[in-house]
Amino acid sequence: MKIAAKALIAGLALTVAAGTAWAVEADDAIEYRKAVFQVFKWNMGPMGAMAQGDRPFDREVLVKHAEQMARTANLPWQGYVDGSDLGDTAAKPEVWTNRARFDELAGNFEAQAARLLEVASSDAGEREVRMEIGRLGQACKACHDDFRVSR
Repeated sequence: MKIAAKALIAGLALTVAAGTAWAVEADDAIEYRKAVFQVFKWNMGPMGAMAQGDRPFDREVLVKHAEQMARTANLPWQGYVDGSDLGDTAAKPEVWTNRARFDELAGNFEAQAARLLEVASSDAGEREVRMEIGRLGQACKACHDDFRVSR
């Protein structure tokens, strides 16, 4: 499992690095950001379940997922290139017409992912950690509310 996650992250990093060398096709950008959002979903699921009490609180597991979120939090935004507003995407046109707000919310998400890792890695109590997980969820939701079509 760890090898698969590392391979995915390495592949994503190579995709980003390669993308700077030549023009990115819109469909490739859409698939790239969908892949990163799957990484987010993979990590948020267990953390959200812990925050809601649906899964036993396990700090070691939580820190692992928080580390992965913090490490990948800045990746999807690069996939919102010109022309990738069309195709199989849930992104609303507002991503491109209100880019300043989109970038602001992306930055908020990145900061909250880093904050969750900081708190989860500290001696903070379970309640405080659960609150930080909720704040990260709210950072996700804020962007979805304004910039993602419900499917």
